[in-house]
Amino acid sequence: MSAASNIHSLLARLLPARIIPVPIPPRQRQHLFTGVGLPSHCGQLGERPGLVNRLDEAVDLQAVYADLRRLALAGNIAALNDLGWIWLNGKYWLADTVLAGHLLRMAALQGNAAAWFNLGQQHYFGKGVAVCYEQAAECYRQAFEGGLLHAAAALGDLFEEEVCDAEQEWMVDPVEALRWFMRGAKLGEARCRFEVGHRFLHGLYVEADIKAALYWLELAAAAGVMQAAEELAVHFSSRNIARYKDWRDQAIQMGSNLALTMKLEDQVQR
Repeated sequence: MSAASNIHSLLARLLPARIIPVPIPPRQRQHLFTGVGLPSHCGQLGERPGLVNRLDEAVDLQAVYADLRRLALAGNIAALNDLGWIWLNGKYWLADTVLAGHLLRMAALQGNAAAWFNLGQQHYFGKGVAVCYEQAAECYRQAFEGGLLHAAAALGDLFEEEVCDAEQEWMVDPVEALRWFMRGAKLGEARCRFEVGHRFLHGLYVEADIKAALYWLELAAAAGVMQAAEELAVHFSSRNIARYKDWRDQAIQMGSNLALTMKLEDQVQR
């Protein structure tokens, strides 16, 4: 029997017939979610995955669970990750971080990059396990190698994270953080492009390079990263009035309070 067959033979015993819903009306669920990790098939920056919409709008969560359970038992690895992600967070039904870890590892060992990322989140936040940045970093690396570019941003953040727990060995390494942000940026990860542009603009752990900074920030802003549009507006505010107004107004459209304040101040000064 193959490893995959062994894994799937465990699922029928692991997955309960019914879930225990969290007692929250459907219309309120979207306002309370502060969870971690990713469901499968995430879209572009700012887009809500289809599974999230389905869960938020569901009148009968048991029916949604039954469908995900059926898919997982049929060998659908994405459904396996999604079930692990839901049980990890406990927004839609009662959390079970131990079961979540089992399901996510099963999906990860079968090549699901989102499951590797979610395992990294589990170890980073200590959801049902001890906080371990080393383990989180290894899971994020596996996710990145599996094609999940957002894992590069998570690794960049992790290498800038200071640890307060004396028992945990972890070294802050801003140069390594920049290396991961750059890897993600070169492959098109929007948040990484902002981080790289920000560092080139301000000379943080790299020699300042305005041309490179503007290149990465403009790519990030075009992908919807509000902070990148803000950086560009601030940069051009004393250099090029036309470009300043353009980026200021784009940042406002993205929801920037900073850019809106800048525009109001411009109107007062007139």
